[in-house]
Amino acid sequence: MSKPPNMLSAIEPWDLVAHGYAETTMQMLAHYADAAIAAAILKPGATILDVACGPGTLSLKVAHGASEVHGIDFSASMLDIFKQHAERCGHRNITIRHGDAQALPYADDTFDAAFSMFGLMFFPDRRKGFAEIHRTLKPGGSIAVTSWAPIDRSPAMQLMFGAIRAIKPEIPEPQKAIDTLENPDVFKQEMEEAGFRNVQIQSVTKAAFPVESIPAFWADMVKGSAPIQMLKKGMGETVWREKEGLAISYLEEKLTTLPTRLSSDAWLGIGMK
Repeated sequence: MSKPPNMLSAIEPWDLVAHGYAETTMQMLAHYADAAIAAAILKPGATILDVACGPGTLSLKVAHGASEVHGIDFSASMLDIFKQHAERCGHRNITIRHGDAQALPYADDTFDAAFSMFGLMFFPDRRKGFAEIHRTLKPGGSIAVTSWAPIDRSPAMQLMFGAIRAIKPEIPEPQKAIDTLENPDVFKQEMEEAGFRNVQIQSVTKAAFPVESIPAFWADMVKGSAPIQMLKKGMGETVWREKEGLAISYLEEKLTTLPTRLSSDAWLGIGMK
């Protein structure tokens, strides 16, 4: 029996969460973008591709040293926010496209470096995603891709899914997915099958999720989490208001010492064409 498609491989959750994501999650994921940029060792004046770019978390960081940055994503709402950020920062070297990253609208051998921050991991066909990045990179070009590690290595993710299950207990507990990029062996294999060489999968841990108070932390999770936004939409506002107290109670039980910072582990896959 084939597995159902991942909810997060569809456009709707990302359009739904876009504004809240830019307010909250974007700042947290910037720490992982820094690690990817450092690993790529970018040369001044590089031409850079940002695949599944979202609101431009990585693109905005590399734009000051690049000749061109091209971002592509399937969520028009995310790209609207990206455009606003780029205009506000005065970047004139960023080109933003709405499209399918499994069929990139760029010529072969175009980019010096390519990134995908927690995006390619959700593609319905990851192999196409890797192959398209390989095709569009110049010979010697670099790739850096991030994916979440298994949930048992990420206190922040454990708390988020625990809060979701407090609201809706029938949701199954997250399980290790050994056939996804959560598995570093699969990650390395898929990159190498796409033609990348010198592939390394590195562990990146960032204490990127600050908790000053439970209500504020929960509010940020609701704003910035696509799974929570989809759950909220499915319940409707009235039922949601009745139920979200269960999530807050769960978090109060688990987080007894504040303020604190929660960590989350990710894999960073790097290689060259």
